[in-house]
Amino acid sequence: MKQYYKIPLLTVLALCMTNCDNDFMDRFPETEISPEAFFQTVNDLELYTNTYYSHLSTYYFDYVSDNYASYSDVHSNNNLIRGNVSSKTVDSWGDWSVLRTYNFFMDNFGRVSGDSEEIAHYVGLTRLQRAVWYYRQVQYYNDVPWYSTALSDSDEDLLYKARDPRTLVVDSIMADLDYAVENMREDLGNRTQFSKWYALAMQARICLHEGTFRKYHDELDLRDSAPLYLRKAVEAASAIMESGLFSIDKRGGKELAYWNLFANYDLASSPEMILFKDYDGGEQIKHGAGAQVLSFVCNLSRSLMESYECLTEDGKAVPFSSIEGYETKSFVEVFENRDPRFSQTFMYPGYIRDGETSAFRPNLNLGGYPCIKFVPNVASQLSGVNTDTDLPIARYAEILLIYAEAKAELGELTQEDMDRSINEIRSRVEMPPIVLSNIPDDPVLAAQYPDVSDKVLLQIRRERRIELMGENFRWDDLMRWKAGHLIEQVQQGIYVDKLGVFDMSGDGVPEMGIFRNESENTIPETERGNYTFYYLEDNSGAKNTFSLSDGDSGYIVINAEIGARTFEQPKYYYWPIPQNERLLNPNLEETIFW
Repeated sequence: MKQYYKIPLLTVLALCMTNCDNDFMDRFPETEISPEAFFQTVNDLELYTNTYYSHLSTYYFDYVSDNYASYSDVHSNNNLIRGNVSSKTVDSWGDWSVLRTYNFFMDNFGRVSGDSEEIAHYVGLTRLQRAVWYYRQVQYYNDVPWYSTALSDSDEDLLYKARDPRTLVVDSIMADLDYAVENMREDLGNRTQFSKWYALAMQARICLHEGTFRKYHDELDLRDSAPLYLRKAVEAASAIMESGLFSIDKRGGKELAYWNLFANYDLASSPEMILFKDYDGGEQIKHGAGAQVLSFVCNLSRSLMESYECLTEDGKAVPFSSIEGYETKSFVEVFENRDPRFSQTFMYPGYIRDGETSAFRPNLNLGGYPCIKFVPNVASQLSGVNTDTDLPIARYAEILLIYAEAKAELGELTQEDMDRSINEIRSRVEMPPIVLSNIPDDPVLAAQYPDVSDKVLLQIRRERRIELMGENFRWDDLMRWKAGHLIEQVQQGIYVDKLGVFDMSGDGVPEMGIFRNESENTIPETERGNYTFYYLEDNSGAKNTFSLSDGDSGYIVINAEIGARTFEQPKYYYWPIPQNERLLNPNLEETIFW
């Protein structure tokens, strides 16, 4: 039997440009399986498309954004804002072998005989996956070559084609999404299976991104077409909302319901899930959130902290910046009278991890605001890659946020719309509803988006940032809003009123200290074992990991971040194509602004 293997596009191009003998080219593999032998029954289509689940990614970080005071892990976004990305340094521009998997299906499903609706479901599923894959390339590179068929070594015209314009590619993506929505099954199964509702969710997500990107990125000259995609986002979100199949998960009450979504071992029972990934410790299907979220590679930022509203004695929700003395509140004080989602996301004073007897001490070298969203309260899952909580891939709250934002961007949001979307999300934690005619001014929020004067839209952006924190939306949101300046800013951590020792557990007993250097530490040697100390300088006088913004007091600022971040407008809203790809295919023009 003839053997088949996957060959990446770059390898295909390289083979086409070398003087290979005809005998080798006759043996060039098309894919892993023989279409003649495999594509025969509907069951074959199901088996083939089951491999798509391995393409799904779950997240518990907003990789490199203004949500973090620091991010010490290696990531391409970090390289970008530090000026280390160029066509010479990037080594890939998407895994084109994944696209080939989808197109190989599309080339061969016609061989199958069987129920036409069943076949259409799997075709729709494949076109959905192709659309999601392709839109990610559009987000990075703007114009990309569109391929609707699997390439072989003889397809020289296609292998050497130029990039297709964004408009053509996005139109093709929309056609794939429309087909998926019309033909995929509605059955949710156990909410771990692809369905029409997931297709609608992806259509809503992609259309919101494309509509707002076109609206705010005037360099593309596509602003006039933005409303088309915003309306399509509203339509897709509305279809999900009107299905009656989903609702905000309020189990656990206002003090636990939000956290429960992200430290849950059985999301199949959650009415909020459109699609989730079922991790299973018994099957050794695990992730690393339990160890990696809490003060491991990052801590949360002052900017994010200030986004959460405060509750007044008369039951109103007001901006944190409206509270007297908000700028100098201590780690303990910032938790007073906040949106309940705050203490279900930020580690609260006195937080004790399972298996320990004393309060957790934050790592001030990361800024000092640890995240507990995604962190289960099970000791065995708090180290290594040992966490097997389920993780959302698409949830109903995102759909409500998409609906509200798209309507607001169109200038069509009503109080009824707000009540059935944003206010429904807020009701999970019993936050007061937003009244469109009575939104308080928030100069801090307004300063983040100087080009937006609509207080309703600002409030929706605040809500989206809070609700979706850590779910890998923030970078993309700032990109589509053309708000890269927020990534460029050096983020700050907790406020420290003076050098010395202080309480972070809320019990009134100091357990941490910051001194200029070790020689200025006034705590007796016999008592130092009770504290965790940090020093602004080492013994030689050189700066350590962080400084305080006002010298002997102020906000924690990570020294390595000072002067290190740049965001070139509009260049950094796009990514370059690797130089070697353009050498292999001279028809590939470099990405705009690169």
